[in-house]
Amino acid sequence: MSQDNLHFGIFCLTNVPEWSNEREAVHKGIEQINLADKLGFEEAWVAEHNARRYGIISSSQMLLASVAGTTKNIRLGSGVTRLPMNHPLKLAEDFSLLDVISDGRLNFGIGKAYDLLEFQAYGIDPEERDERYQETFEIIMQGWTEGKINYKGKHFQVPGPGEHAEEIQLMPMPLQKPHPPVYIMVSKTEESLRYAAREGFAFVLGQMPTWEEMAHLVNIYREEARAAGFSYDAIDANIARSSQLKAIHVSDDHATAAKEYEHGLMWYLNILSNRAKVGLGLTELNFQEYVDKGAILLGSSDDVAQQLEDYKKVTGIGGLVGWFDAGSQPQEQVLRSMTKFAEEVRPQLTSRTSAVETAQA
Repeated sequence: MSQDNLHFGIFCLTNVPEWSNEREAVHKGIEQINLADKLGFEEAWVAEHNARRYGIISSSQMLLASVAGTTKNIRLGSGVTRLPMNHPLKLAEDFSLLDVISDGRLNFGIGKAYDLLEFQAYGIDPEERDERYQETFEIIMQGWTEGKINYKGKHFQVPGPGEHAEEIQLMPMPLQKPHPPVYIMVSKTEESLRYAAREGFAFVLGQMPTWEEMAHLVNIYREEARAAGFSYDAIDANIARSSQLKAIHVSDDHATAAKEYEHGLMWYLNILSNRAKVGLGLTELNFQEYVDKGAILLGSSDDVAQQLEDYKKVTGIGGLVGWFDAGSQPQEQVLRSMTKFAEEVRPQLTSRTSAVETAQA
């Protein structure tokens, strides 16, 4: 795919408002990922949470493994795997196995986690978050690149004390070399974006209130990556692989799209802390204000195609992760919106890009 073209994914958060239930939320996500594969979406990202109705998938690798065998082309991403809350050897093994099951389609999205209830649930001191994150990541990378782990840190030791082994062989090894692509998930802190730039990783950003702010963050990434010694070509390639999360709904016209989508999305955003989790800040806004800020893309197929063309020009980002099911929308509506997006919005973007290239030739 040309770097001039956007690539698209879907986002599964498995919300369970009062009009839904846990079984429905899980199976909706599975059906959406399978349809996204058939429709040609490039990526599916599964969020990882526990003990909250806004997200009930405690292990992203389990849900992704369930669709690895029923999909063929779509890349399967953890959005995010909460590194501080898991044993690093188990994560290395689980995601290696997922890469093998999917024939090399894993995108490894990582984050530090932010919900204090989740830390308490697992008995983890949130003050240890950054240290656990770094040690866990180092252990996973050692296993994936070297095939064995011998690591002693402040919080983790692999192998643990004993007489049976001085190192642990990682089996199976992931198919992708030197390792599955790493994505840094950035919901709130600019430092996470700078870390991604310094390490040479792609990123996925939350929904920002303005496209101009998104363009600013892309420039920050470029500057930090250049300071770390990466070439312009390498930086361009990483930004082309990177994405932003956006709530999207495609319907017959703008008024219908807004009417259909508002109830579910505002259920999610009216939980005060959730706005910050997707990068919208803590200021309470009404639905139209979110639309006016470009935090939500909705309308007819023509409307959304025009918004995406403008979005690409302003932000310079390579991809967009569509949240078609924000707040647990009716499944029939979600699937119809995804289909209209794939069959009516994307062809317009391709034809417009081709027309510009022809004019410039």
